[in-house]
Amino acid sequence: MEWIEWKDPNHFADRVMDSLLKEEAKNSLMIGVLNNVIQGVYEAFHQFTVEENGELLAILQVTPPHPLHYIVVDSEQEEKLPAFIIPHLLENEIPFTEVVSERVQAERFGKTWQEITSGTSEMFMSQGLYRLDEVEDIEMAKGHMRKATTADQAQLETWYSAFEAESGLRSSPPEKVTKAIDTMLKNDDAVFWEVDGQLVSCAKRSRPTENGITVSFVYTSPDARGRGYARSLVADLSRQLLETKSFCVLYTDLTNPTSNKIYQEVGYEQIMDSAWVRLAR
Repeated sequence: MEWIEWKDPNHFADRVMDSLLKEEAKNSLMIGVLNNVIQGVYEAFHQFTVEENGELLAILQVTPPHPLHYIVVDSEQEEKLPAFIIPHLLENEIPFTEVVSERVQAERFGKTWQEITSGTSEMFMSQGLYRLDEVEDIEMAKGHMRKATTADQAQLETWYSAFEAESGLRSSPPEKVTKAIDTMLKNDDAVFWEVDGQLVSCAKRSRPTENGITVSFVYTSPDARGRGYARSLVADLSRQLLETKSFCVLYTDLTNPTSNKIYQEVGYEQIMDSAWVRLAR
């Protein structure tokens, strides 16, 4: 096996994109982040391939402090790959403490990490990747979707921090939260569900790929839950996104039955089990 580090994200894209697009929906996270790397969104990034005789075996990408994203291309080599990859990551002091991959691959990576480092691996989130091609005809909640504007900055920052806390994510410092919301507003990515002048729920579009786009940051104010606002917002936003894209995707926490239920009612179907594993030495 050969370990290759890519310094130019455009060259990395030239090498891996055809392979990633063969399963565009399943690989939408890596494709979307790669596109953002090319656009200069991230301050730091590391990109690698594992190859043998000119054939791709695995693709890896990390934008610290986010998790390492790991995709196995050649399933015949999947059992051997982590034992080859992890020493290279450690030797090059690549900054990562988490890995995201298809569930079986993430768990195998974590197990091998323990064996090599005598450290620990812990399941942080069991995720479902869902795909939508057509929005179901559902009963809509009272209210309407509207685009977020700069006047909504404070509300979005508050809900962003609350979303991180409820999801078990590490809390971002205030300046990072402000920057994230600034970007959402600049790109017209964020939307709200509004009822009688009150904002009750939010969501955003992110990581467009050639034929698809991701729905994320779905959050409802605690005092407005259980009334179908998030479901209606996701339905309306997805319907709008499908005017220019063939499909939408989103990730869910599989331990949250409520969110999984509402996405399925909108028309989302699970296409992959994913896992987010935390690592320590």
